[in-house]
Amino acid sequence: MLGPALVYPLLVGGRRVARAVSPATVVIGAASAGAYLLVLLALRLASAPAVAAVRETSVVIATVLAALAAHQPLRPSRVAGASLVALGVALVALAG
Repeated sequence: MLGPALVYPLLVGGRRVARAVSPATVVIGAASAGAYLLVLLALRLASAPAVAAVRETSVVIATVLAALAAHQPLRPSRVAGASLVALGVALVALAG
């Protein structure tokens, strides 16, 4: 991951990168890296199918956050999709 991070400013220009970097982008980048590290740790402690199923709960979380924070309408298809993901995670948890 370090290689592209070093080459990208050379391709688009340092000023453009400096304008794009803000405290929010740094926090989001650190959170993304932290989430990836947590997945790697989870893979050491649990089976890959169980970890993959739990990772998909981001769909449920995104649906809830979109409704609460962004005031997006909760369409039946979104609720159904999020419910199926939650059900799948529950089934994996009960089976394991």
